[in-house]
Amino acid sequence: MQATGIFIEHNANGTPTFARIDLNKYGSELKEFFSAKGISVEKSCYNPNFVKKIKSQEGLPSVKIKTEDLWK
Repeated sequence: MQATGIFIEHNANGTPTFARIDLNKYGSELKEFFSAKGISVEKSCYNPNFVKKIKSQEGLPSVKIKTEDLWK
């Protein structure tokens, strides 16, 4: 029997190697497991390039960032 939203993928030898799981259906049940592994299932509302640019400046003296550079 197979649950809907869960698919087991096998390698060339037929060994199960991956599970494809519908997070819309099972995400809340897996949230604790992912958190323990350091994986976030929450999507940030911020542009990842913007976050990367800000984090790269942490601990450095103040730096001006031109707003036009943020959307390149």
